[in-house]
Parts: sequence; structure tokens; C-alpha cells
Amino acid sequence: MTHRSPLRRSHVARASALLLAVACALTSSLTTSSGAVAAPTPETTVSPPAPSPSPTEEQPAPAPSPASPAPEDVGDRIEPATPSPTPTQNPLAPDRVTPPTDEVPDDRPAPVDPEPRSAPRAVVPPDAVAVPNASRVSGQDRYGTSVAAAQNAFPSGAATVLVTAGNAPADAIVAAGLAARLQAPLLYVRAGSVPPAVADELARLSPERIVVVGGAGVVQDAVLTQLQRWAPDVRRYGGGDRYESSRIALASVGEAIDTVYLAGGQGTVDAALASVTAASSGRGVLLVRGAVAVDEPTLTALRSIGATKTVIVGGLGTVSARHEESLRAAGFTVSRLVAPNRYAQSILMAGQRTAPAQRAIVVNSFTDPDLTVAAALAGATAQPLYYAIEPCTPDAVAADISARRVGVTAVGGPAWLGPAVLVNRNCSAEKDLRQRNLNAAIRATAAQYPGSFSVSVRQMDGLGVVTDVNGGVLREPASMMKLYAAWAVLHKIERGEASWGTMLPSGLDLSTCVYVMIHASDNGCHSDIVHWIGIGNLNAFIRASGWSQTTYGSVPYGTSVLYAGNRTTTNDLVLLLDRLHGAKKISRPYADHLLTLMSAQIWRSRIASGIPPGVRQATKPGALWIDSGLLQGDSGVVWGPKSTYVISIVGDQAPPQAALRAISRTVYEFFNGSFGTAAWYPVEQMVTVRATALRTSPAGAMTVVVPAGVPIEVLDADRNWYKVRYGNRQLWTVVNDLRNR
Repeated sequence: MTHRSPLRRSHVARASALLLAVACALTSSLTTSSGAVAAPTPETTVSPPAPSPSPTEEQPAPAPSPASPAPEDVGDRIEPATPSPTPTQNPLAPDRVTPPTDEVPDDRPAPVDPEPRSAPRAVVPPDAVAVPNASRVSGQDRYGTSVAAAQNAFPSGAATVLVTAGNAPADAIVAAGLAARLQAPLLYVRAGSVPPAVADELARLSPERIVVVGGAGVVQDAVLTQLQRWAPDVRRYGGGDRYESSRIALASVGEAIDTVYLAGGQGTVDAALASVTAASSGRGVLLVRGAVAVDEPTLTALRSIGATKTVIVGGLGTVSARHEESLRAAGFTVSRLVAPNRYAQSILMAGQRTAPAQRAIVVNSFTDPDLTVAAALAGATAQPLYYAIEPCTPDAVAADISARRVGVTAVGGPAWLGPAVLVNRNCSAEKDLRQRNLNAAIRATAAQYPGSFSVSVRQMDGLGVVTDVNGGVLREPASMMKLYAAWAVLHKIERGEASWGTMLPSGLDLSTCVYVMIHASDNGCHSDIVHWIGIGNLNAFIRASGWSQTTYGSVPYGTSVLYAGNRTTTNDLVLLLDRLHGAKKISRPYADHLLTLMSAQIWRSRIASGIPPGVRQATKPGALWIDSGLLQGDSGVVWGPKSTYVISIVGDQAPPQAALRAISRTVYEFFNGSFGTAAWYPVEQMVTVRATALRTSPAGAMTVVVPAGVPIEVLDADRNWYKVRYGNRQLWTVVNDLRNR
């Protein structure tokens, strides 16, 4: 066995005393009626979800000759020329950053923790424990991250090592609470094996003992046998569930504790903060069933250590008023530390420290494996624990860290904590930087193509990045104007002023007309709907809805509104899409109905062809011949794997569709990372669903019957009749005979 220094032996002795208390508590709690020790019942655990990087808290025909203008490509159809107005500016103001939270906050102001009758005892970390100075502690996976934390805090080895399953956050949070008192690092293992990186770290640490936290259901007995290769003393620690384990941990202190922090045991966010604060202040910590009144085992645990004061950590959603009142009824002094969200909560708990900090331990609280390692690291080194999000450090958190004049050690990889967190850059500064960078990237991409562009973008999650290039310039929107008409229809139906079965003068109902207006960008139904509502009424509705730069031009009743001089801005279009995505000012079923239609529309050669295959999108494109040439436009929602955003692009002076695809790609990669080949859609967008008669005109003479399953290219629409290419002929069929490929 490796020679132990006197200091190391003193650490061993101290840990041994604590572990003896643990063993006594375990024996008492797990002894059966016959006197035999019962194996603890494993608690069912699940792996944390995949990263949600916003923790918080969402093709033209050839150009016509001047003498013979072509019709609009209202998806990919082209209309005759119409003059463009003099543009005006109205830039969109950026959104405010609101860090996410899934905690249920208490509506009451946060009470101040009362001054204790006796000051809490400061726990000074032993010489063997080093305060980390690395800017990031992480590995290739959760096991590697636990190893990196151990290497940073215990460079000279450790007498005791805590081990728990990497997918058992309930056990890990209890282990994190023990890390300070046992002066031990926390390492993760798999249920049935010790990962190689962890095995190497155990060899380096050369512990006297290994304490496994968790039942045989999460760490099998075979793993304990493997662990005996690195320590002569391997024991299992834990109760029947997280609450019993937490009570045993509290009892293991072996001395009187006047004040105990209480945290709801159903989550890790408050429990981690409570654990770290208890470690740095010499107080106790206990997980409780916060939804109900305090139970007898909890009262016994508190009384057995002489506690008289309890401090609830978190809001009423984690520890209820009923639980709080039952503690008072049992004779305890009760206070509560609660902030509006988890980030403010981490600041509040850091303020409970009694000793100056040397380092800020920062973690993304949406990843349990990193959170519990960070809690153990902060507890063992007696440093404060703060919460951040992937892009940045919330403003108030960054300010608190700066005020302490300490550096940051981020626990977790760049998928959870980005570079800005490492330098303590606040979210306001990071958002501003990202908005400027995205704007510059859009301009650089657009500059590679002919044409004049307006582009507006809004991020639906994360920092809520908002930027625009000429986003306030009034432009002809082509078929994107149909989104306003569709919204107005949904509004009337939702208010009971119409129904999907309401008949229009053309003889089609609203359901059919809205469908073909979006799916094939039909102009006839668009005009029918606008005149049914009334142009004046529709413009009043648009203004009242906040789309201040959008208007329909005036044309006589019954005539096409395509050439009415309609105007909008890409800023107004992304505002509409933002509301549609978030079901703002419209209920979710109606918002989803329009998004579904946009997802199924058949003209996908612009935004949809600038993102990876398989990424969900809902778009509405348009194209129009105007004085300066072919206008190209597209607007939509893109649900990326890392971030969701809305985007609107209008380009005039004859830009190619490739320009819109390139801008789409630039924005996608900014939010979601680079990718290879973009999505591709076949020219023949639809297929016959049955033996289908193709006709010379809408309701005209039948010329040929094609069998079911034949791919068909749709060229145009006249209400519920679709113009298709079959061989060398352009023929017509009803929409019900076709489906998307």
C-alpha cells in the first residue's frame, strides 16, 4: 500500500469517524425485525434529457420579355410587373433577455434569512483539497467530467472517494452533500462497470476507502467487487430512497447542528445549492417531501442533531406552505430563501457564505450529471455554486461573480456552457455581440449575390437574438401577404364570427380556400377571402394586431388583390411568425393549423432548401415580377436541434433563389452549427392518390387518366384546381386527387 503522509492519515481518521457514524445510522435504519441487515431498495432513476441549449425559462420560370409578362410564381409562380414604392425605414427594436427557469417561484418577496442565534461554523477545506483554477472542468462524457473535477480538487490524491451511478441524480445529490464532510471527490460509474477513465483516476487517487452511494439497482454488487482493486475498504451507503439517504447523511455529522437547510427532493436545482451552502457554512442539509406536511422520520432526523432552525431553499412549488407550517407546528423556527428563478436563487444562496470566495463554480443546471459534480466540487472546495446557460452568464449572476473578484470554473462541456461563461460575459453583452455578428454574417452572404435584400430574424429560444438588414423597408410581399389573410380568417373563426364551413362567393368553403391559398399559393382564394372580410376591415385588423407597416392596397370588389399595391416589411412578417410560433394573440390549435399548412406547402426552393434534411420547417414563399425584375421572398419558422428561429427574406432587383438559400443557410448555421448537404425537394412535388383524370382546363374536357402513384409537378392553381405538368402537356386536376410526396 502507498505510504500515507501524517496529513493524509489525519484526513483518513476524520473520514473514518464520519463513516463510522454513517455505518451506525445505516445499521439502525436497515435492520430487519430478525436483526439482519436488509439491502437498501434501489431508487428508479432516469438519464437526463438531451441538451436543450436554451435552458431558460422556442424556383422561378425564365424571365419574361417586357411585351409578354409572365404570371406570378406565388410559390414558384411569377406574376406581371407592378411598380415598387419608395422604401421607408422602421427598424425593429431588439427583444429583452429573459433567462429560462422551470422552477415554480413563490409569488411573495424573498424573505431575509434571520440572523441565527449563533453564527454558523465555517468549514475550512483541508490542505489536500485544492481550489480549482481551470476555466473549464469537463470530459468527453459525464464520467470524464467527474474525473476532471477530481483531478482539479484533489491533485495529491484522496483518502476517501465517493462513487455513484452516472444516471442516478438523486443518489449523486446526496453524495455531493457528503463530499465536503468526507473531503472526497465524486466519481461516476456505470451500473455494471467502472469506465476506464474512472479506473485510471481511482488508481491516481489511491484512496483508503470507497463509498458507493446508491442501491444495487443503480450500482450492481459486481461493481463493488471491481472497486476493491483500488481500495481495501469498499462499502455501500444509502437508504431505501433519497430521503432516507439524506437523513442518514445528516445523522453522520456526529455533532450538534442548530440550523438545517431543507430542499425539495424531487429536483436537483435547489438541493444542489442547499448542499453547497451547508458545506460552506457548517450547517446541515436535508431533502424533504415538500408537497406534503413534514413526516415523522424528518422530524426525528432534525431533533436527533439538535436542530432548532430550518431554512427552506426554494419556492412553494418545491416545498409547500403546508410543509412550512407543519415545521412551525412541530416547534422549529422556519425561514425561506427563495428568488424569482434558479439564477437569482444561486446568487441568494452564495450570499449565505461566511468566508470569502476564491473561485466561482458555474454549471448549467439543466444537466443533472454536471450539476451534481459541480455541487460536489463546490462543496469539497468550499466555493460558491452559480447557475448559467449555454450562451452566457445571466446578468445578475455575472455581476455577483464580478463583485466577488473571483475567476470562473465552468463544469461541463461547450454544449452546455459556451465560451462567454468562461470569461463571465453577461447575457446582455453576449446577446448584443451575437446580434451584431449575425447581422454582419447576413450582410456578407447577401453581398455575394445580385439584388437588394431585406432580412429579419428572431430567435425563439436561447437569448432571443433579434436582428434585421433593411427590415423596416416597405416592400411588395408577393404571396407572403397571404399569411395576414390566413391569420384574419383564423381570428374570425376563433371568435365565432365564421366557421370552416362558411361558404365564399366562389362556392368554396373557408377550409378549402385557406388550404389551397397556403398549399399551392392560390391567388383566387386569396382574393375571395380578402373581399369577404373587406379590404378596409382587414387593414384595420392588421393595424390593431400591431403590424404597423402592413397594408392591402385598394381595388374594386371582386378583382384580384395581387396587384393592389400591398406592402409589408420583413420586420412585420417575423412578428407574425413569432406570434404564430408562440400562439400569441391566437390559440394553440389555430396557430398549429396554419403552421401545419405552411409545413406542407409545395414551394420549398428557398428557406427550406437552405437547411439540413429532416429539420422541421414551416414556410410561405412568393415571387413577383416588378419594375426592377423578379422579386423573391420567403418567410418561415425553422425548428433547429439547438435553436428555433423565425426568418423573413425579400429580395428584389432579380436575385437568384440561390441567394435566399444561402441566407437561410447562414442563419441556420449561426444558431445550430454547420452542416453538409442541404435538403432537396423533387420538382414533381405531388403524386396521384387514385386513377386521376387530367383536363384541359379547370372542369374542362378530360384528356387522359393517369393511374395512382404517378409523380406530378404542380405549376399553378385556380382555387381547388391545380395546373400540373404531365409529360410535355400542362393539364388540370382537382386538389383532392393529389397528395404531397
